[in-house]
Amino acid sequence: MTSASKVSGLLAEATAPALQEHLVGPTLRREFPAVLPFMTAINQAHILMLAAQDIIDRPTAAALARAVLQVEAEGPGSVTLDTAREDPYFNYEARIIEIAGADIGGRAHIARSRNDLKATQDRLRARGFALAILSGLAGLRQTLLDRADRHAGVVMPGYTHLQPAQPVTFGWYLLGIAHAIERDHRRLAECFARIDVNPLGTGAVAGTSFPVDRAMTARLLGFSRVSGHAQDAVASRDFLTELVGGCAMLANSWGRMAQDFFVMSSYEFGTLRFPDSVAGTSSMMPQKKNLVVLETLKARAATILGAQVAAFVAVKGTNFTNVVDGVSAGFRWVWDALDDTVHGLAMADIVVATAEPVPDRMLALARANFSTATDLADALVREAGLSFREAHHLVGAVVRTAMDRGLTADGIDAGLVADEAERMLGRRIELAADLVARIVDPVAVAEERRGSGGPSKADMAEMQTALAARLAADRAELAGWQAQVDGADRERRRQFLALAESA
Repeated sequence: MTSASKVSGLLAEATAPALQEHLVGPTLRREFPAVLPFMTAINQAHILMLAAQDIIDRPTAAALARAVLQVEAEGPGSVTLDTAREDPYFNYEARIIEIAGADIGGRAHIARSRNDLKATQDRLRARGFALAILSGLAGLRQTLLDRADRHAGVVMPGYTHLQPAQPVTFGWYLLGIAHAIERDHRRLAECFARIDVNPLGTGAVAGTSFPVDRAMTARLLGFSRVSGHAQDAVASRDFLTELVGGCAMLANSWGRMAQDFFVMSSYEFGTLRFPDSVAGTSSMMPQKKNLVVLETLKARAATILGAQVAAFVAVKGTNFTNVVDGVSAGFRWVWDALDDTVHGLAMADIVVATAEPVPDRMLALARANFSTATDLADALVREAGLSFREAHHLVGAVVRTAMDRGLTADGIDAGLVADEAERMLGRRIELAADLVARIVDPVAVAEERRGSGGPSKADMAEMQTALAARLAADRAELAGWQAQVDGADRERRRQFLALAESA
């Protein structure tokens, strides 16, 4: 009896039409164009290895090579997607068989399962995203360093709880973001090593009895090493969960920066401006300049995290083997999230590059909003011998009196301090007038914070040097990985073309 299934001699019935429409069809149409380049690379490496190991003869390998190259040249549109064939690979294989014939075309899958093929496909795809994300991160880090240097002297209020805290500079703020983004880079770079593993040749679950050369396919695909355990190789996608998790942390970093910029660029703050080229508008209100790019960056932190949570929860409770929910369906949104990360980095880079501080407004706020009060308390400890808690209370009273009198911070003078000291402590504390004037000057205060990671030019220069050195090292590491992948791609293609052109 002839099987009704197009992919199995065991199954007596074709996949139900409703499942073809609602289960297979959407996935097949979405995934086939995305995974075709990876299936092509895997087939190239696998066929070269089969020929080198004499598992198939050279004429068969050459015919297979010509078929693979033809499908690659024709593109995904040349493959008529048939939902009765279950998935992208069976559709791909059907096209190879159509070109090369059943006997030759059916030999490409010797010593291989869809399980190790898909595991390899996912690693190649994840590796490409990781390299693109790390490259984008390096670019954003450089932009942050460049802009921090440019705005090193732009004094602004620093905030805690979104209330004025202490004077800082806009350049120093950007260096803080650069530190956070650097940690995000290192997390993702460490994940790269766990992605860079070749599972091809581990078969469906327990390896293969054919004499495959896994080291050869690893070299041809640009992987650094082969996986150790066959079942683990096909059962695990923890590298994807980790990668998208690192992206979620990265999106949190750029999202918090976007939130700060969102507030700073509001009319009420008015400390940051963006060009019209990064803004949108309203369909009704003609005066609107909406920074939707900042809103989008903030939202990405949620959507990327959502993809990680979906993957993590889908894997929870699955058997430790190849199961659709544990290695495929549960990761449905991860690929979109990784793509969103690449685009999000480009948007964040544009945002940092085009954000222009408003120095006069920033300095005016820093002069007016009592952000220098801590330094006045510190001066009372140094000059008058008060405990910090006494000084803290006294300066609190000074600020309250200044506010009651309608004074801003730069209106505080030595006389006001002495009067409040007499009222609170029963004795006058006479600080030098020029000392108090310097203490309530946010420019001078920002520069005084040395040796503690503060906004002084000396501390900023030290941080800039260290960050630039680590960025250079990370770029060199990234260039090495990219060169390994590119070199493997060139060599594999060279060998494969030579095979295809042979008799």
